[in-house]
Amino acid sequence: MYTLFVFIICIGILIFVHELGHFIAARIRGIRVLKFSLGFGPKIIGKKIGDTEYLISALPLGGYVKMAGENMTDVSTNAPDEFSSKSVSDRATVVLAGPLMNIIVSFLLMPLVFFIGINMPAFLEEPPIVGWVEDGSPASNAGVMVGDRIIKMDNKHVSDWEDVVTVISTKPELGIKIEIESGNEIKEVLLARGEETQVGGGGYAGILPDLPPVIGKINKGYPAEKAGFREGDRIVSLDGNPVISWYQVSSYIRSHVDKDIVITVKRDNEEVTAAVKPMKDQAAGYGVIGIINQQKTLVKKFGVIESITHGLGRMYELTKLTFDVLKRLFSLKLSIETLGGPIMIAKLTGEAAQSGISDLIAFMAFMSLQLGILNLLPMPVLDGGWIVFLIIEKIKGSPLNKKTMEVAQTVGFALLITLIIIVSYNDILRVFR
Repeated sequence: MYTLFVFIICIGILIFVHELGHFIAARIRGIRVLKFSLGFGPKIIGKKIGDTEYLISALPLGGYVKMAGENMTDVSTNAPDEFSSKSVSDRATVVLAGPLMNIIVSFLLMPLVFFIGINMPAFLEEPPIVGWVEDGSPASNAGVMVGDRIIKMDNKHVSDWEDVVTVISTKPELGIKIEIESGNEIKEVLLARGEETQVGGGGYAGILPDLPPVIGKINKGYPAEKAGFREGDRIVSLDGNPVISWYQVSSYIRSHVDKDIVITVKRDNEEVTAAVKPMKDQAAGYGVIGIINQQKTLVKKFGVIESITHGLGRMYELTKLTFDVLKRLFSLKLSIETLGGPIMIAKLTGEAAQSGISDLIAFMAFMSLQLGILNLLPMPVLDGGWIVFLIIEKIKGSPLNKKTMEVAQTVGFALLITLIIIVSYNDILRVFR
């Protein structure tokens, strides 16, 4: 119930922000706004000021704006303050204002997250001593070994793992020259072009800090839960092979999709053994059993300038991530099965709220960004579809006829409903998996 409540409030705020963008732009462009409502459904209270009735409605799921001459079914009186009477540029401004408001709000929210304080793994503030080197990775090929201490990267001193992660994640296409202390020897090595992560394009070098192989969280419905593993279990062997690092566990599971693995854990001074079969993560393409490592976290706060810098940087990364996912979807390189719908969004909203106000605001910023970008897709019934209609009108010098637009809107609506059904079906499968 708590999750549903938080989900309704958060989605309601984001939709209201979207409609507020349309409302402000309409007023600026001199378009008569008939109604502006906070919420949908039956009116609770309302007050008319000028031509506009301001409402609070029963269902707290965002809001809506009703403009004169907005709908194709409206009978136009050719009044100069109707939406349909305005120039292409005026109408385009109003249409774009909704998604742009969502994008602007997302860029305003994220710096606030860093100012309040972000939860981050404690190891990021630890000295950059290599605890794991993945076989065949750029680091392994360069001769980096467990126990090496990273001193410089591209001639700049690094003091902790946060510095290391930042350099690697922002340079996926370039070699990185690093200086390391290996035993009593100082040497320079070159990390060749790192592999790009599955989504987002960040670099990956194959070096990580030491993390103990202790299960910190088990996802419901995944193989690990069904096999009876528990939070706090320390993994001691995989198929009889001794384990000393979490990354051994992660790497082994990833490479054994649909293959039985015998895992032995230490629990309350006793060893417990169970077989588990990793399932394929559709988004990443590798095996998972639904376990997350146990690690200490800390809350790190930033000053105003740092918060703005980090916040804008994070939103830039999330924008790239969103476009990368869309590109992979439309090029059929990413399965539609990876998409989540209302159930998944509600679940993630609830988890973010339980993690703290900072995580909830960060999640809302990301959702607001996605709402803005997705609404700009050139699909009828979305704002992007209206922009396409207006571009065509500008080119041909007259609007498309109503019949053509109605057919396009109907097709677009059918596609949107189909997509909603698919992602909701994906959600249901995840619940009962």
